[in-house]
Amino acid sequence: MSKPTIYYYSSTHWDREWYESFQGFRFRLVEMMNEMIEVMEKQADFQTFHLDGQTIVLEDFIEIAPEKKEQLARLIQEGRVVIGPWYVMPDEFLVSGESLIRNLLIGRHISKEWGTEPWKYGFVCDIFGHIAQMPQIFNGFDIPYALLGRGLNEQDVPAHFRWSSPDGSECLTFKLQDHSSYGAFLVVLLNAENKHLSPEDTKESIRKAIDLEMTRSPIPVILLMDCQDHARIRPNTGDYLKMIRELYPEAEIRHTNLEQMGRQLESFRDQMPVRQGELNEPGKNPGSNYLITHTLSSRYPLKQANDECQVLLEKWAEPIAALSDLTGYPIPHTYIPLAYKYLIKNHPHDSICGCSIDKVHQDMQYRFDQSKEIARLVTESFLNKEIKRLESKESDGTRVLSLWNPLFFPRRCVVTLDIDFDPGYSAQFQEPFGYELKNSFKIYDYQGKKIPYGLIQIKKNYNIKDHEKATKVVDRHTISLEVELPAMGTAVYKVVPSKEPSRYLDRLSRTDREAENEYVKLVINDNGTIMVTDKQSGIRYDNLLSYLDNGEIGDGWYHASPVEDRIISSRGADCTIETIENGPVRTVFQITHEIKIPKYMEQQVHGLRRSNEQVKLVIRSRIGLSQGAHYVDVETAIDNQARDHRLRLVIPTGILSTSYFVNQQFAFVERKTGLRTETQSWKERDVPEKQMNGIVGKRFEGVMGSGGIEAGAEAGVSGTGLAFVSAYGLHECAAPDDQNGSLHITLYRSFQKTYLTNGEDGGQIIGPLSFKYALAVMDASTSYADLTRLQEHLQADVYSSSVKVDEAFVPAEPISYFQLSESDICLSILKRPEDNKGGELIVRCYNLSEQASFARFSSFKTIKNVTETNLYEEAVKEIAHDPDGFDIHLEKWKIQTFRIKLEH
Repeated sequence: MSKPTIYYYSSTHWDREWYESFQGFRFRLVEMMNEMIEVMEKQADFQTFHLDGQTIVLEDFIEIAPEKKEQLARLIQEGRVVIGPWYVMPDEFLVSGESLIRNLLIGRHISKEWGTEPWKYGFVCDIFGHIAQMPQIFNGFDIPYALLGRGLNEQDVPAHFRWSSPDGSECLTFKLQDHSSYGAFLVVLLNAENKHLSPEDTKESIRKAIDLEMTRSPIPVILLMDCQDHARIRPNTGDYLKMIRELYPEAEIRHTNLEQMGRQLESFRDQMPVRQGELNEPGKNPGSNYLITHTLSSRYPLKQANDECQVLLEKWAEPIAALSDLTGYPIPHTYIPLAYKYLIKNHPHDSICGCSIDKVHQDMQYRFDQSKEIARLVTESFLNKEIKRLESKESDGTRVLSLWNPLFFPRRCVVTLDIDFDPGYSAQFQEPFGYELKNSFKIYDYQGKKIPYGLIQIKKNYNIKDHEKATKVVDRHTISLEVELPAMGTAVYKVVPSKEPSRYLDRLSRTDREAENEYVKLVINDNGTIMVTDKQSGIRYDNLLSYLDNGEIGDGWYHASPVEDRIISSRGADCTIETIENGPVRTVFQITHEIKIPKYMEQQVHGLRRSNEQVKLVIRSRIGLSQGAHYVDVETAIDNQARDHRLRLVIPTGILSTSYFVNQQFAFVERKTGLRTETQSWKERDVPEKQMNGIVGKRFEGVMGSGGIEAGAEAGVSGTGLAFVSAYGLHECAAPDDQNGSLHITLYRSFQKTYLTNGEDGGQIIGPLSFKYALAVMDASTSYADLTRLQEHLQADVYSSSVKVDEAFVPAEPISYFQLSESDICLSILKRPEDNKGGELIVRCYNLSEQASFARFSSFKTIKNVTETNLYEEAVKEIAHDPDGFDIHLEKWKIQTFRIKLEH
């Protein structure tokens, strides 16, 4: 390699919380930062120190040492201390695409506050695998370069390669060494220092390290990583730079911002191989380059809380705050950024992955709670004002029922909601001879059409807080009814007292084990599994929803079972089947399994085994089918009283295809079923469990196989299939190569081990757990966007509220404020712009297809101007529009942000 350029990279990798709490690590951070400032001020030739791609360390430090802000700011503005692009270095697999974007937006904002541009480097040095769309997200922030370690092996790529997203966006990427990763060169230096090597022996160690690095790429650009977890600045860096210059006099040695290396590599772009899509290879060679897979299922309640927070912010608070401003109810702009800061402080990989000590994860719950509360209050402040406008002081008991749909497509669906009546309602009835007193009321839409409903529950003398936060006593009636809701808007229904009994005797189910609508037939089997029939194709998916329980001796990083394991199936367990709702538009069965499983893991003299002492694992699932639905919906409650075990949901699709699909941030990816047996001798073997963002499915590739599926009238079913769609918290799935074409969903893992402790209880997650998901039948036309809209439907329930109105009240027509026509293009977020300019909106869309797609965005307010922007919301080009909307054209897998200026 002639005339190489050698880059010396000085940095720290700062885990904010992990095997110590945040405060414990911050104590070290303050010492590290103080020493860094002192060394760099004294050594003018110490050119560059990188702060691990994060800006949160600045906030954490200055909160304790505000007197150092001016000194630190000067170093940053001189370019000697490099900050950004992140707020925190997140896990990619477990947080939403909008959270990744917001993370980078906060990092950019903080960098600007410190008087500099954020680092234009996609620094993801320690993340446990990488999503397919990360290069496109980086490119949206004008970040053309990246550095990573996990998810690839040195045998697969050279040190320099092009990492590409499905749309073709690229980052010139540096692959860290498998051995010692981001600390590869530091290990050499520490070894020399700890062994007190002579200068000549130290130089020889350095030479060997650099020569090894030179073999990793034919491109004459070498990077030496002087970095490690919680590392401090190396005051004698100048001595090592001098040694390198003596060893390689023909080389150019640079101790500078790594962006300079990226710019130099541009001229070698055509010499680099391309790797597209997700990066999730297990580690092959000895060293520290483990992928670390099972963080996806560690501490399920954290994942659930995180997903719920993201939905509250992205589907409710953000668009509602934007709409509230436009309709005369301005909401302070500081609330949502504050909620996001609480949330994103939980997104570092050692936090959201659930692999830290208990204290860390206890602190996270507080942040989740603050984020949720802010998002909820922002949302309700507007919705309560809207319903309050309709309220009347005088009423004969007539009420208005206001339903809000936050999603950007219309919904015709069955909803379950509460109506709160004053005690002593004016119209009541009871069955002869006075068994149970019920309020008698009819429900009408804006056209005067009577809407049938099913009465599910009555809670009398029930305490609530009304819209003005006043405590009152009500009689709460819970009902199910089919409604039509406009896109991102409201529909109003009138609830009228009825002198005659308000009964609806039609039933969706005619038996105690079956229910069917236009599209799906649901049958409950004797053992508590279910059979779902796709009525269009005639295909039956049988024996769905059983459970497998096995032993767990792993930790927050990995699932591991003992050699002497016992895998327990619910298929032979006691089971109770109940019908708990059966009305004109919805039926719900409740299935209760009581499975006897080992109570804990025993450490015996001769090894580990699951205990003979058993405990009941009670799994109670509500299986619902609604009129008009192409899916069966499920809500499961589990009272976990067992330790050291893993529980999986089993879905035998009967589809024997060799591939399955899952969703990721702004994309879907397809994987092979089973696992790679060639990895059995690797340092880290492949495991069947992989990431999903809540959606996993299989389709028939040709005519159907056997595997438990029976044919309808025709055998040609290519493209049909079954999808599992989760609302919150479930991020780990597997598609083993079994004869049933099964999908396995990891519900949770209970484990004791935490790093550098004697074991803790937090990872056992003892107590109640809840899950919400659907099983959707697919035909050949079912798109990834359709499944995404179903997931959004499960996540963003309808918001309902009611107040008294005058009996002459006439419901208004449904109002849609914004709409995106249904196609392969989905809407990621509608929000106020980061610069808070009034009368303007940010709308972000993405194409979930291999083909170019079209959609139309419609607005209730007149549009003055539309521009395409980058991800930090600066205009790229103006596009054509109409007064009421504009057309969107996106190439395959494209993420695009639009800035819309509206008439006041």
